[in-house]
Amino acid sequence: MKLLALIWCIMLALVPIVHAQSLNADSVVTKQITAEKRVMIDESAASLAIYFQSLYKNKIDQLQAAYNWVASHIKYDYDSSYYFNTLDHEAKITATLRRRKGVCENFAVLFADLAARMNIPSFVIHGYAPAAATGKNAAHSWCAVYVNNDWYLCDPTWDAGLPAGNNYFLGTASQYISSHIPFDPIWQLMEKPVGYKRAKNNTIFNYKDSIANFLKSDSLQQYMAIDRRMKQMNTDKELFRVWQSYNRMHIVIIAEEDNMNLYNAAVADLNNATALFNEFVEYRNNKFFPAKTDKEIEKMLDPINAMVAHAKDKINKIGLIVENFQYNTSALQSKLDNLLKRSEEQKLFLKKYLTANITEREQLMYR
Repeated sequence: MKLLALIWCIMLALVPIVHAQSLNADSVVTKQITAEKRVMIDESAASLAIYFQSLYKNKIDQLQAAYNWVASHIKYDYDSSYYFNTLDHEAKITATLRRRKGVCENFAVLFADLAARMNIPSFVIHGYAPAAATGKNAAHSWCAVYVNNDWYLCDPTWDAGLPAGNNYFLGTASQYISSHIPFDPIWQLMEKPVGYKRAKNNTIFNYKDSIANFLKSDSLQQYMAIDRRMKQMNTDKELFRVWQSYNRMHIVIIAEEDNMNLYNAAVADLNNATALFNEFVEYRNNKFFPAKTDKEIEKMLDPINAMVAHAKDKINKIGLIVENFQYNTSALQSKLDNLLKRSEEQKLFLKKYLTANITEREQLMYR
């Protein structure tokens, strides 16, 4: 995680070059947060979001209030990258509010969180600023928000501390593309992303549908989709390659955790199936006492096949995304096969036993 601290969020050129939308701005500006209320609401993102919603019914107004608050209350502090880099999402937001300073990721994460709490779809975008792309720390973070049936871009970091802080509020793709290049081309919000290699039969990039599907996916699917799209980008930027490696690291971490969960679940299936098998063997050794009906006895071994099948299905999924070097799936597979074989042997015995008369059953018990 220290990698992000080395590449993250210093802008060498902060001259506003986006003339973004400012909808209902007048109504927002006239409603200021009082000092008394600020003490109560500034402590958490949840209380801030509730407060903005209580002030405005319109989503744009709520969003701009949140944007203005972040841009005016959080101070850019590069040294914070080392402090915040080790925190998870919720802790990062809490610390940002408490310290009142951070780097671009903190501005973006806090603003996106406020938007989400106000039921406005949002996403933190990671990329770089072309004007600063020659520097070692040119990476940058900003946000996308979904309002009025479309996606818009916001960068509270670049509006932080400015007198007229709406230069980067609700910007469009065409306004942002010259100053903000996302690592994942989907967040260019363009049907023909700059630098994206498209197949001849797919010249249009339907970013709205792609984003909708992307946001419905789990974390692993999202990282893998990002990796696929990044491979299609025609760029030789070192920073781009660093982020690509960082994204793949996430894939490996999640995939290895999935491998662990699959292996443990397969072991659990084996243990449960073994317990049922041993229960049957013990019951047989007790000469099927206490008495059960033939149908009840016959069903005692039935779940084992399904449990073994489920365990094998889990084993087959281990290592599909990242190669498995940690878990001995062959040994586990062998144990499952052995249990299945022994279970079938007992089923053959049961078939003979249940079709025999009382005298023959007594004889079978001693074989």
